[in-house]
Amino acid sequence: MLVLRSPSPVSYDLCDQTVTVYHTDGKTYTRKIIRGAYLDYRKTQNVTKTGNTEANGFLLVIPGDTVPVSVGDKVMMGEGPEVTTREQWAALIPSRVPGLVVVQYVDPKYWRGHIVHTEAGG
Repeated sequence: MLVLRSPSPVSYDLCDQTVTVYHTDGKTYTRKIIRGAYLDYRKTQNVTKTGNTEANGFLLVIPGDTVPVSVGDKVMMGEGPEVTTREQWAALIPSRVPGLVVVQYVDPKYWRGHIVHTEAGG
């Protein structure tokens, strides 16, 4: 008997961007180009007793049934350069590379028991 899963109720029409995800396991450095993602940069302000503070954050949405990012990965819009050495990895920091962000959380989203997309941010 053929069983068809109903599609996710979420529309991925905005997931039309290309991002580069950099990952290291401590010994090797990998670059993954992901097409069909959504990367949104945001700025928040917080008023404290000492004044205003700003914080930059981001939201990355990647449709699919796998989790292609991990905490600590580095992400940038478009197709980024290859990173194969420790020195290149160390130079890949947000203060030097415009638009580069570091993943601080990963949150897979499920629909009827299956992953439908992954949200990551920081």
